[in-house]
Amino acid sequence: MIWLVLLSVAFVVPFWKLLPDYGIAKAWAITAIFPICALVLLYIMAFGAKREGGQA
Repeated sequence: MIWLVLLSVAFVVPFWKLLPDYGIAKAWAITAIFPICALVLLYIMAFGAKREGGQA
């Protein structure tokens, strides 16, 4: 059970940091707990949204 929580945190934290750079609300990072949602978020970040800020 502990490994499941750690794995979930390992997916949510990077999305929590990256999503605002792509103009997507941080709250959507919680959906990354589910693998299919994480995959959808990755596709949205890669092909859909433009990166707004951050260093090059």
